[in-house]
Amino acid sequence: MNGRVAIRSTSIYPMTGGSEPLDGFVLVADGRILDVVSREWAPRPGETWTVIDGGSGSVVPGFIDPHVHIEHTANAVFGAVDCHTPPNSDIDELIGTLRSNTHLADARGGWLIGQGGLFADRRFSDGRLPNRFDLDRVSSTLPVAVRFGFHVTVLNSAGLRLALEAGLKDSDGGHIIYGDDGQPTGVIHELYHALPIPHFSDRLLQEAIASTTAEHLTSYGVTTFGEISNTARDLAALDLLVADGRVPQEVHAFLWTPGTRTIDRVFDVESWDDLGIERPRALTLAGVKIFADGGFSAAGAAVLRPYASGNLRAGHPRGNLSFTDEELVALVRRADDAGLQLIAHTNGERAQRQLSDAARTARGGDRGDRKPVRLEHAGNVVTDWETLDHWERGEIVPVAQAGFIWTMGSYIPEYLGDYSRTGMFPFRSLIERGWPVASSSDGAASEMAQFNPLFGVGRALDRRGYAGDLVAIDESIGLVDALAMHTSSAAEALGLGHDRGRLVTGHRADIAVLSEDLATIAPDRLGDVVASQVLIEGRPIHGTSRQDSHEGRGSTSVFAG
Repeated sequence: MNGRVAIRSTSIYPMTGGSEPLDGFVLVADGRILDVVSREWAPRPGETWTVIDGGSGSVVPGFIDPHVHIEHTANAVFGAVDCHTPPNSDIDELIGTLRSNTHLADARGGWLIGQGGLFADRRFSDGRLPNRFDLDRVSSTLPVAVRFGFHVTVLNSAGLRLALEAGLKDSDGGHIIYGDDGQPTGVIHELYHALPIPHFSDRLLQEAIASTTAEHLTSYGVTTFGEISNTARDLAALDLLVADGRVPQEVHAFLWTPGTRTIDRVFDVESWDDLGIERPRALTLAGVKIFADGGFSAAGAAVLRPYASGNLRAGHPRGNLSFTDEELVALVRRADDAGLQLIAHTNGERAQRQLSDAARTARGGDRGDRKPVRLEHAGNVVTDWETLDHWERGEIVPVAQAGFIWTMGSYIPEYLGDYSRTGMFPFRSLIERGWPVASSSDGAASEMAQFNPLFGVGRALDRRGYAGDLVAIDESIGLVDALAMHTSSAAEALGLGHDRGRLVTGHRADIAVLSEDLATIAPDRLGDVVASQVLIEGRPIHGTSRQDSHEGRGSTSVFAG
């Protein structure tokens, strides 16, 4: 393909403020957007253009996912049992699924690993999670670990015994759950990373990460992503894949502490050389990811009011703050001194306020040219608009997750109380208040549909929850605003708004040609739309190009003036 590419479509979304798609061409020269022109365009005499004909398939800037866990997802789903709901509707069906897949333990060093979704205790007809005695029905000798989302894992007795022998114990934010008899139930919170599950071989690890990226990011048109690291070894494998072109996206990595690097060393940039990543690095080490609180499903998110009756954690009725105010101020200053961005898991508004205030204190109320602190999950639940005043004073960037409307929107009020219903995913109100709301997938194998940005777009439009209910329907937004959450606003969240996220002159030619016209698709079907072609810097990295025709979606031809 030559240096000039013209992408033809009747449905082009430049993401420059217009609400109607354009009928024309996106012109690309030497890896950059040259212009977006009308359908009457023709090359000048002597010019030769390669034309990609998208037909009526929408053309959008390459999607940007500012917060995803590809390494973790690869480890979670490669060689693991699918324990999501659906297809498993109750604990008995889950047990049957695990039993029929015990052979997969061979790929995981003798452990049978299952990956399920969030709020399984609400989705199973049993109305509860399985416990170790349930999983003992799968095997009394084979260690079994089933993860429900990112925060909650259930072990059978054999797995629990091996974990305890390896030193599993409560830690900051991590808990072993005990029953009324004082014995472990098999349920653990925030401790999956501490389980003695053998690692993949180098070859299998690279295969897992490459195939996971291709299936769950590239095929959906994601061209840049912010990776939340898993382990140093996994991050080194991802860097190698980026260097070799097997992961074609630009990757901005955020080191997760304490999992990838202990918090006392994570801001020492010089010490990153021993992560095992060769120089020059192919990916960008952009910042540090901390957990400032826990998850709603484990009643660990630091919220403003006590959790609803039945979900209270002893000693922590409003969830758990991971750091003191002074510790957060110090972390912000250490990130600033290292030239890194601090991003933090902050599900609850109490955690968001605490970190926003810490950022203001650390910087004396003047961020200057320092990188903004990012609040991951801010904007998903806002029960008191005063929270936004804290965001503003701290000059932070909120990153929400539109796909979570489906994942957890039906269940949040059960944990927090009815007062939270009107404050869930208030995207319309945030946009009207001037906040450029970015959305990420937070893809970590909890809900595989969330990896497709268009699934999040659909939920921002129809506000449909898992249980079929409408979640704060008054907060629905339009298609272009929902696309902006995954393109232009997502680019701003990664500090890349100057270079991508829009189809404008000079921006990098990262482009997704979609399989259908978005304006004609019902919101509940948007999550089925994939990319027929994906370009990064004007180079095709996904999809089939045909040189024999100028007709038909995705076809390629040469157009000479």
